Amino acid sequence: MSLAQSTAGTTPARTVTSGAAKRRPTRTSTDPVWRVWITRHRVVAAILAGIVATHMATIIGFWLPAVGLPKLDWPSANGGVFTPYGSAIQQFVSGSVFHYTDGVVFTVVFALALHHLLPWRNTERGNLAKGLFFGTVLAIISCGFMVPLVYFPQFHPGFFSLNLGWKVILAIFLWHWVYGLHVGLIYNPLPADALEHAAPLPNAEIDTQLTQD
Repeated sequence: MSLAQSTAGTTPARTVTSGAAKRRPTRTSTDPVWRVWITRHRVVAAILAGIVATHMATIIGFWLPAVGLPKLDWPSANGGVFTPYGSAIQQFVSGSVFHYTDGVVFTVVFALALHHLLPWRNTERGNLAKGLFFGTVLAIISCGFMVPLVYFPQFHPGFFSLNLGWKVILAIFLWHWVYGLHVGLIYNPLPADALEHAAPLPNAEIDTQLTQD
C-alpha cells in the first residue's frame, strides 16, 4: 500500500457545513431599501409620515408672518374647541395632542383607504402628487367647513372663509400643501408589481437564515 493510499484511507473527509448558507446574499434590486420597507409596513410608515408632516406644517404655520401671511396656530385653535375654559398654556397643550392625533389619523386613512384609488402610479413623483392632492382636499375642507363652523364661527368667516381675506385662505392652503408635501415624500411606496421583484430587506435575510439554520 502506498503512502498516498494510506493517507487517503485514514484521513476523514471534511464535512461541508452550512456556513456558506449564512453569508448574506447581495441585493440585486435597484429599489431603495426605504421604499421597500414602506411598502411592506404601510401602517407604521403612515404613522411616521403623519407625525413628521404635521410637525413640519405646524412649524411653517408659526413662520408664515415672515412672508406677510397670518400665523396659523392650529394647536391653540384645537385647544379652544376641546378645552374652551382652560388657560392659554392648557389650550395649547391639549390642542397639540388633538392636532397631532388628527394629522396622524388623516395620514393613516389616506395611506390605507385613498392612496391606491388616486390615478397616479406609485413612483416618487406620483406619490408626491398624491400627497399634494390630499393636502389640497384638506385645505378645501378647512376653508369650507372647519374654519367657519368649528374653529372661528365668532368671526363670521362666511362662505369658504372669504370674509377673513385672501391671505388667510392662502395661508391655509400653504399649510396643507406643506403637510401633503411631506406625506408624499415620506409615504413613498413602490408599485405593486415592483415589490414582487424587490430583493429581501437585510433584516429579513438574516431572520430567514436563522430560521433555516
